[in-house]
Amino acid sequence: MTDAHPLQPYLDADPAALDARWSDLQAWIQTRFQREPTIEAILFLVGIQSRGRGFQPDLEKEAKEALVMEGTYCAFAALGIYETVGVEEDGSWIWERTLDPPSDLDVDAQEHLLRTAILHYFDDVLDDPPFDPLPTP
Repeated sequence: MTDAHPLQPYLDADPAALDARWSDLQAWIQTRFQREPTIEAILFLVGIQSRGRGFQPDLEKEAKEALVMEGTYCAFAALGIYETVGVEEDGSWIWERTLDPPSDLDVDAQEHLLRTAILHYFDDVLDDPPFDPLPTP
């Protein structure tokens, strides 16, 4: 018998509960930021928060993509998949993968894991999240 993957409890979480929490987060972001709360938009906001420079309206496409990636790393860090190991000259974080997700995840499972990571990120950074926190396995 092999040990379960460390991320398996997140993957096994109740999809209905995840969907309800996700809807709450989207509604909060829509109200707070007047932005369409897609996964990419949420990761963009997380990336902006991580960089600590505030919103810059005239960013080039590459800079926006970098902020989405920064947001992705931050979200996955909440599940222990990435961690910061340093800082670049421009002030952006250097990230290192610390845990590989299961290699057999289909697209739906990948999205489930990403949404779970985003929710845990918000649980960690907001003093009073506008929704009930997810249980930590």
